[in-house]
Amino acid sequence: MFSAIMYALLMIFTLLGVVAAIAIVMIFVMRPRGAGRFVVVIPAQATEADFAARLCAARLRVGLLGVRGDIIALDCGMNEQSRLQCEALCQGLDHTKLLKPEELLHELTSS
Repeated sequence: MFSAIMYALLMIFTLLGVVAAIAIVMIFVMRPRGAGRFVVVIPAQATEADFAARLCAARLRVGLLGVRGDIIALDCGMNEQSRLQCEALCQGLDHTKLLKPEELLHELTSS
């Protein structure tokens, strides 16, 4: 009885190890090469909390991929108070900018 339980535990841990090894290999193979450019479009109706959630989620996704890319949030008509708060949030995150649509074209063509 004891050996059957030990055998079952050994099988479970072996299976977990194989799955973890496959996941690590897949992340390594699927990871993009080099730095990329990521654009987050924030709609005009977005609240500061919604903006913060989307921006932090994008930063986490970039970090999980292992890429050192920039995130550009596009201001599609925020009011002045929201824009100031969002700019403060962008300054707190690395490689993150808040741009207007006319600034976006200049930023993408200059890099």
